[in-house]
Amino acid sequence: MRKLLQPTVVALAYWLTALVSLQLALVHGQVTPIWPPTGIALVALLIFGRRVWPAIFLGALAVNLPLGPSPVGAAFIAAGNTLAPLTAAALLERGGFRGELDRLRDAAYIIVFGALVAMTVSATVGASVLVLSGAVPTASFLSTWLVWWTGDAMGVLLVAPLLFSLLPTVRSPAVTLRRAFELGGLLIVVGVLTFVLFENRLRLEYLVFPLIMFAAWRFRLRGAAPAALIASGIAIWAAVRGVGPFGTETLIQKMITLQVFNVCVAVTSLVLAAFVVARERGDEMTRRYVAADAASQTKSAFLNNAAHELLTPLTVLAGYLSLLADGSVGSPPEAWKAPLGILMAKTRELERIVRDLLTASRLEIIPPPLAREVLDMREVVDRAVERARPRADLLDAEVVVDLPGDPVPAEADPEKLGRVLDDIINNGLTYTTRPPKLRIRVSADSSRAIVRVEDNGVGISESERERVFDRLYRVGDSEIVVPGIGLGLYISRELVETYGGSLVVESSTLGRGSVFALTLPLSQTVLAAELKEATP
Repeated sequence: MRKLLQPTVVALAYWLTALVSLQLALVHGQVTPIWPPTGIALVALLIFGRRVWPAIFLGALAVNLPLGPSPVGAAFIAAGNTLAPLTAAALLERGGFRGELDRLRDAAYIIVFGALVAMTVSATVGASVLVLSGAVPTASFLSTWLVWWTGDAMGVLLVAPLLFSLLPTVRSPAVTLRRAFELGGLLIVVGVLTFVLFENRLRLEYLVFPLIMFAAWRFRLRGAAPAALIASGIAIWAAVRGVGPFGTETLIQKMITLQVFNVCVAVTSLVLAAFVVARERGDEMTRRYVAADAASQTKSAFLNNAAHELLTPLTVLAGYLSLLADGSVGSPPEAWKAPLGILMAKTRELERIVRDLLTASRLEIIPPPLAREVLDMREVVDRAVERARPRADLLDAEVVVDLPGDPVPAEADPEKLGRVLDDIINNGLTYTTRPPKLRIRVSADSSRAIVRVEDNGVGISESERERVFDRLYRVGDSEIVVPGIGLGLYISRELVETYGGSLVVESSTLGRGSVFALTLPLSQTVLAAELKEATP
């Protein structure tokens, strides 16, 4: 039902507003200085999609058939009236336009591409049909084209923003009875002042701009759009009647004067409204960032203090459990050995969690010291694989290491880099539902040392590939239960970035596995030395 109702409403709205607009026709009874149906068509295409284009064509055809110049000519004119908003919608969507008009780029896009550029299509088609059919003389092509282009462009600039302002997502001050009266009074003043200015030849019509600017600043798009439409509508009515500044002008001069005024009105209202909203959003984002940063700092300080307080009793507990287990305070009963082993394992697990909390909090509060030494990435990977070998053997895992023949020099702390590789390799051994298979490849390009760890694990969905590096985040998988609190990859990325490198999920397929890529800058010191030795 909705699929039929939407095109029907669009066609009727196009036809009805067109009938009203034709009362202002200046050329051949069908070329007007404002054509609201174009604005309606553009908004319909952007909101409902391309599927409503037949409704736009039918509405345009129903309007043009009684006007001529012939059924075929009316069909061509209707096709031009349809193609112009389709072109505008395509240009706006390509530029990432948002109907809320809450960015300066949105205002610029609808003015330049939506109105001034795209509407040349309908003006060219329509004026050409009228000239070729003999409805207007060839000498009048330019004036006909100009009036047609002005009408369609004004339909976009004045009507489309008004319709967009009715969207529930538009940022605007809350509507209260007092504000509604204030806006209504302001619009009345805009209308009266514009009427007075265009009823005389003093050329003072731009004095209405401060009121339009005030409406944009005070009410955003919901004040700017109707104020601009009222001012431009009165200007068009004055041009049609030939009064005020239009009293002694030719048709082309009228269109130039009218188009300049209307474009200035649209630019002033839309750009100022978008600027005010963008500034408010920037201020809001700044406040949120400051609040989030303060909360993060408080949380980090709490984690740091808590980890310090927990680490001391855990160390004492681990020490006494070790004394009990090795018989330093007397041989334990045989029945105690298994429980003591479990307690020691869980105590070590708690110590590891607390140390991760401590490390994570320090990374945010105090930048880690940049201890560096030149190392060969092949050796770092070899040592990490050797550390993982006992666990890999227990899991019957297959670990393949591909190392290049030449050194891969980088500058980092081997202990911290080793920790990063331990975490990535252990994840590959853990997050799988079948015997693990790991392939570790070391390579280098012109500026980077690269280590890729490929596993056959459960994979990571595209939406979680960045989140796995967040603090305290863990991928939820009912088939795999892993101890820890989700700090390993967060700490690993922070450590790698300390040395100017990166750690990312290069690729991942659910159910098949993932590829983690660790990169570090190649050591320029070593490269320079090798280059010097190679020079004869």
